[in-house]
Parts: sequence; C-alpha cells; structure tokens
Amino acid sequence: MTTLDIKDLYVNLPIQNIINITKFWLNKNNNQTMIVKQTLDHIRVILKQNYFQYKYRYFKPTKA
Repeated sequence: MTTLDIKDLYVNLPIQNIINITKFWLNKNNNQTMIVKQTLDHIRVILKQNYFQYKYRYFKPTKA
C-alpha cells in the first residue's frame, strides 16, 4: 500500500520564474509579440488560480 502526503499542492511554485523562463523561450522561438503576450497571460491565470474541490467545497491554498 502506498500513501502520499500532498503538501501545499502548487503553492510553492515560483510563478514569476516560470513566466520569465517561458517568456524567454517564446521570444527566442517566436517573433509574434501578440502570441507571446497571450500565452504568458494564460499561463499567469492558470498558475495563480490554483483552486481545488473536495467534497463539494472549493478551496484556494495559501502560502503559510
């Protein structure tokens, strides 16, 4: 039997670092500014809206 202790889910991800690295690689491989901006906006929303559902209740973890 295996058990897992999920601590803080994705709360500890360095969001700004992820965005900066993604921006670097998008700019290096794509010259369309609008596509880069839209992609970064989507990534920002996805990473910052870290909600989850448990037993019909919604939670947003916070960094302690």
